[in-house]
Amino acid sequence: MAEVDSHFHVWELDRFDYPWPNSDVAAIFKTISYPDLTAALESAGVKNAVFVQCLNNNIEEAKWVLNSGHPAIKGVVAGVNLTDHKVLSEQLDELCQYDKFVGVRHILDMEDSYDWIVRQDVIDGLRLVAARGKSFDFLSRPHHLHHVATLARAVPELRIVIDHIAKPLLAKSLDVSPDWKKNMLEAGSCPNVYCKVSGLVTEVDPDKHATPWTTETFQDHVEVVLKAFGPERCMIGSDWPVLRLTGTNYKDVNRLHKSLFPSLSESQKVKVCGGNAAKFYQLKNLD
Repeated sequence: MAEVDSHFHVWELDRFDYPWPNSDVAAIFKTISYPDLTAALESAGVKNAVFVQCLNNNIEEAKWVLNSGHPAIKGVVAGVNLTDHKVLSEQLDELCQYDKFVGVRHILDMEDSYDWIVRQDVIDGLRLVAARGKSFDFLSRPHHLHHVATLARAVPELRIVIDHIAKPLLAKSLDVSPDWKKNMLEAGSCPNVYCKVSGLVTEVDPDKHATPWTTETFQDHVEVVLKAFGPERCMIGSDWPVLRLTGTNYKDVNRLHKSLFPSLSESQKVKVCGGNAAKFYQLKNLD
């Protein structure tokens, strides 16, 4: 099974109005587009990747990526309007004309309420997503994580993946939070929920990105994720180019992620590094 990077971004600052990245993150507050993506993927020999939205309710961003023709992009996760169901149906119908449209995401940090994701209108919108066979990337922080199981049980036909292991507060402590662990295990008890081992390095020191890290920095948290989801529902993702904030590069983070599963068999590592992402996103024509 081919390796798959389950989570990357590109952006062109003169094409769309991005609320983030902004001037607070100068290292990535610049256009980062397809030639940069090609160089990053080639540095680690990765030939298959999934783009994940940066903009809420903006299918033009997804269409821009879908129309790029970049050979490594095997799937696109879009930002759609989950609460206006007439608009949502129109957006989904348009996106479903593209074979590489695989799912949707919503950046919850843009909402005032921590409970936005379990509002009834949002749940009903996600039912429309599930009816078209598409998935949902749950961009959770620890305070949202308890909602994952609630949503998964409300819409059991929806495939859900937790992005970035729900961004545990590594800057506060490398010890596993009991609440994070409890909610992660609860999410893992739902068979329609997967988890991305991604976005780790930027959480160690999210303000200054000056604190060093090693494989051991993340091992305890990854062990919880493996216990919750098993090797059949975990996948790795680079979160490139956000990882650049730490001064590291794509190849080193790719190597880090592959080192986090020493207890797995080779066949299980193949699933985590590509097979599970391909299954979850229903990717086609992998290289």
